[in-house]
Amino acid sequence: MSPAETYDVVVVGGGSAGIAAAVGAARNGARTLLVERYGFLGGSATNASVLSYCGLFAQGTAIEPVVGGVGAELLDQLGRLGLDRRPIRSASGNLIVMLDPEILKLALDRLVGSSGAELRLHASLVGAATDGRRITGVTIQDHAGPCDIRARAFVDASGEGDLAALTGALVPAEAIAPGRHLQPASYPIRIGGVAPDVAFSKAVMSAAVAAYNATARFPIHRLSGGVGARLPVSGDLWWLVADLETDGVSAASLTAAELQGREMAFGLVEALRAGAPGFDKAHIVSTGPQVGIRQSRRVAARESLSGAAAEQGLTRDDGIGRGGWPVEIHHGPGRIEFRNIGGKGYFDVPFGSLRAGNTDNLWLGGRLIGCDDIAFASVRVMGTAFATGHAAGLAAALQAAGTDDVAVGLLRSALSRQGAIL
Repeated sequence: MSPAETYDVVVVGGGSAGIAAAVGAARNGARTLLVERYGFLGGSATNASVLSYCGLFAQGTAIEPVVGGVGAELLDQLGRLGLDRRPIRSASGNLIVMLDPEILKLALDRLVGSSGAELRLHASLVGAATDGRRITGVTIQDHAGPCDIRARAFVDASGEGDLAALTGALVPAEAIAPGRHLQPASYPIRIGGVAPDVAFSKAVMSAAVAAYNATARFPIHRLSGGVGARLPVSGDLWWLVADLETDGVSAASLTAAELQGREMAFGLVEALRAGAPGFDKAHIVSTGPQVGIRQSRRVAARESLSGAAAEQGLTRDDGIGRGGWPVEIHHGPGRIEFRNIGGKGYFDVPFGSLRAGNTDNLWLGGRLIGCDDIAFASVRVMGTAFATGHAAGLAAALQAAGTDDVAVGLLRSALSRQGAIL
């Protein structure tokens, strides 16, 4: 095993939350390490083809940003690389930013690199050491073997609570309601070879779903045709219509979902080629690389954001970021419910939702913040993850600098200096 390395802050997970956490911490002067198991950054945007940022803008008719800081800086970086990063209205009426995955990978490389954070791709978290209520170090592994990493503070932005699971910070099984249903995973696909004058049409896609379902082993439940758009740069057609039941963490469950998703993808494109005008040369450009996990494990935080607070658009003095995406509940494959955000079209995420309940130096970002299932249906999206991750990373940096009991006022000031919207 290599000698132990030492940092101020270690961030696990290179999705939106982890990127924002690492950049924020490094720019506050913390020696920061970002650990990511894939060979690229981006999380679901690049590893699951979820090619739209949701949650960067308030819900409503006006174009009002609710996420600044690292998220806003990334949009500027994407623009410099030639991507049209202006928001468009999705089929649900909410503002999204469409992405090109390869441009996004490069933009994120440059964003993290310019911050001074160190990046370790192709590395997986495999262990953690604790002393009482504190994490003292983690073990990561690559093909060369394991490596021990010590740090003063840690951020779990893994999405699945990998570090929290290793340190006993998950919500206990007995505290989770019996029969609780996880939101299904998504399986977006990119389709090439579509005639250039053919736009996404729910009627055309719905007909293809019906044709596919007539003989399908794995039927599609979004009979309306799902959602889709032409992608910038490539012009490929991006289509999200397949939902997959999985626990999001076990290899057996994920394998079943991956196999089912690929069968669905190729069957759907075959149905399009057979019956949709302009699709006679259509082909799969990409799936994944993995299923897009919406929900899996929960971490016990010091405070839980409630669905009622999100739906009412409540703001608060200890807010560390804003959520502007509607409550989007996937009750099961094909069963989706949207609930509007009240007030000004956004709500505040409380400071206490960022800190693990029983681990003093573990901070949470993205899908792992403390919240109930209703609030989760809003805060889980990638745009909001930039805000929560940014706050978690800065809180970790402040703690590592010697402020163990991080004051929310100090954190809010640091966030404001880095351009966050509060």
